[in-house]
Amino acid sequence: MSDIIKLKFVERVILDPDRLVELCVSLGDAGAEELISLTMEELSCGLGRVEEAYTAQNWSIMSAEARQLSNAADHIGMQTFVTVVADVVTCVEQQDFIALSATLERLRRIADKSLNAMWDMQDIPG
Repeated sequence: MSDIIKLKFVERVILDPDRLVELCVSLGDAGAEELISLTMEELSCGLGRVEEAYTAQNWSIMSAEARQLSNAADHIGMQTFVTVVADVVTCVEQQDFIALSATLERLRRIADKSLNAMWDMQDIPG
C-alpha cells in the first residue's frame, strides 16, 4: 500500500482547420499568421489575468477575462480551449469553487496543448 501512482491526464485538443483556412483566405497567409500569433500572445496574457483573478477570488473579473479568452480562442478555431473556458465560467457562475479548481487545472493543460498545437500547425508548409 505504500506505492503512489501518479495519474497522467491525456486529452486531445481539437483545432478547427476550416477556421484557419477562412483566415488564410480572408487575410492571406501572412495576415493569418500574424493574427494567430497575436491571438496566441493575447491568450497567454489572458490566462495570466484569469489566474490572478482566481488567486484574488475576484469572480466577476475572472468570468469576464475567461469570456474574452473564449472569444479570442474561438476566432482562431481552438475548439477544445473554448469548451474548457466555458466550463470555467460555469463553475464561477455556479460558485462551485471545488469544481473551479479542477476545471482551472484542466484549462492550464488544455491551454498548453492548444497553444503548442497551433504553433505546430503554423510550421506546416503550404
